[in-house]
Amino acid sequence: MNTLRALAALLLITVGLSACTPYVNIPGQKGDTLATHNPNSKTIQEAVVAALQAVITYRPVEGPYQVILPQGTDPATYAKLLPQLGDQAMWSSDGVRQNMPVYEVKGIRIRGYEGEVDIVRPAVGLPDGRTEQLVTVDLKYYITGGWSHVRLRVWKAPVEDAMRINATPSAQTTIHEGESQSVYPQELGTPMPNPQ
Repeated sequence: MNTLRALAALLLITVGLSACTPYVNIPGQKGDTLATHNPNSKTIQEAVVAALQAVITYRPVEGPYQVILPQGTDPATYAKLLPQLGDQAMWSSDGVRQNMPVYEVKGIRIRGYEGEVDIVRPAVGLPDGRTEQLVTVDLKYYITGGWSHVRLRVWKAPVEDAMRINATPSAQTTIHEGESQSVYPQELGTPMPNPQ
């Protein structure tokens, strides 16, 4: 009897937790009626902070930098998120500030306990002279620790091309997976060597 009660309790907890798992698409997609599109929700804020921290920590810039969150983000969300990114993080209601590095969140996709956040980051040393690069941060939600990045993927293609839905996996390179940080196929801003 105790086993039956334990199984019933476990089932209720599992169903309850799964009912709370988010389904997010920002920006919204055509015919997308089930997904959340509000960048001001707590779950989305937590995922965005984890993703931005991963990109900023991996290849930091010196001095102040601007953070641009998705369209529809209100000032209260900026006020809550920016302190978590450090003293140098800033935002402007007037758009991009000149002569300041910019980290811009371009897309958020969350499916339950896994997510992806697309961030355009400042870059130097790219072979074609571009000054920005798209990084996709793969996230996982841990019940005891919240959102955490599990992998960073840097796109070799220009941002506009990389953001297209039909971008192929060959246009990106994994630079950080799991806890192993010893060898990276490509560091942000460093050109990939030509294949032999």
